[in-house]
Amino acid sequence: MKKFLKKSLLLVPLLLFFLYWEYNLSKISNSYSFKKESLEKRLDSIQVLVLGSSQVTYGVNPDYFKLKGFNLSNISQSLFYDTRLTLKYIDKMRNLKYVIINVSYFSFGFQLIDGIEKWRDYYYSQFWGINFPEIDKYDFKKYSKVFLYTPKIAFSYFQKGFHVNLVGNFASNGYLKIDSANSYHNISDTFGHQRVLCHTKYYKESRFKGNREDLELLVSELKKRNVKPVIVTPPVLPTYYNFADKSILEKNHRAINEICSKYKCDYFNYFTDKRFVKRDFWDNDHLNFIGAEKFSKIINEEILK
Repeated sequence: MKKFLKKSLLLVPLLLFFLYWEYNLSKISNSYSFKKESLEKRLDSIQVLVLGSSQVTYGVNPDYFKLKGFNLSNISQSLFYDTRLTLKYIDKMRNLKYVIINVSYFSFGFQLIDGIEKWRDYYYSQFWGINFPEIDKYDFKKYSKVFLYTPKIAFSYFQKGFHVNLVGNFASNGYLKIDSANSYHNISDTFGHQRVLCHTKYYKESRFKGNREDLELLVSELKKRNVKPVIVTPPVLPTYYNFADKSILEKNHRAINEICSKYKCDYFNYFTDKRFVKRDFWDNDHLNFIGAEKFSKIINEEILK
């Protein structure tokens, strides 16, 4: 018994350190906690909500809207999370008029859990309280910040005294700025083709039905509240769209058009829009800050009439 007590006492400092570690990690702002805090501060004033993945995170700056806007998109955010995040807060956004819903080439066939970024599911669980049904409820990443960031990265934050900035380029309106005007070495047929292949690799036909149902649920709930849903496909370069699978594009368009016809909503397809040129892009499918200004002004003029 004495030996057991001694060993137990040795664990106390480790437990205290772990709790100290967890507490300080919880104080670090990341894209999920930052957007949650920023959104909740603006619920009463938001008139335009922007949803989607990285093409919109980098590509839409609500500062260029005449109406008060907030960009709730995030890197690799799926339609599942677009829908749940909006429904979580919609009844608190009393001035909401428009919701811009990003549907990209890959959106209908994509879920985080199927790819290399499945760890992001646990950020939605911890910071937003939204759980994708297929995540492992016994995974430590669901409960611990140490395991969420990974012990290696979490320890590096400890070594820095937890003085780390993970949201440096985020604006308070949710927009994430790519500072550089361009990075032409990232733009080519070779890199564009590789990018499309990556998106096609994680595009699963088995996900199509569920994602379409999520989109339809979101659109129908917005219409019930007299909020105008607008589906938007962002611009990419020819180095990307020339390699896109035509059958996926056709299936996407058919599903979007059916939903828009059923619920009387608008679809704006900028996928091959010739107004966007090489200098507007950071890589083959992400706008830089120049392109983001252009795209945001177009949304303001053509959609937010």
